[in-house]
Amino acid sequence: MRMRHIVAAGAAATALSLGAVLPAFADDHAPVAADQAAAAKRKVKVYQDAKYKNRNTTFTENMRNLKKDGWNDTISSAKNLGNRTVTFFQHKNYEGASFSLAPGEKEPHFGDHSGMSDATSSVKFR
Repeated sequence: MRMRHIVAAGAAATALSLGAVLPAFADDHAPVAADQAAAAKRKVKVYQDAKYKNRNTTFTENMRNLKKDGWNDTISSAKNLGNRTVTFFQHKNYEGASFSLAPGEKEPHFGDHSGMSDATSSVKFR
């Protein structure tokens, strides 16, 4: 019995080193696939400066407090690349002034929205 496990492990290692795809059980990957599908729906690219310039990152989940991610009060423009509406909030925990971007919309200058010039502290998808 032990010999079969060793042979199976060796065959798997050989297949992987040759680039072969091993069969997988759907149950093992279903949660990962579901998370990836949901993330594809939630996607906003934010930029440090107006007109989509300089440092940037992409968010695919709600961000309750941008301070721990280094983006608190620094976002100046954004592009909604997903198919969910994204709302930017002035304060952490989705509070204070806010504005939203529908799917496909972009905002070249957050300063055009009252209270939002370099003031975003949380981001929420809906």
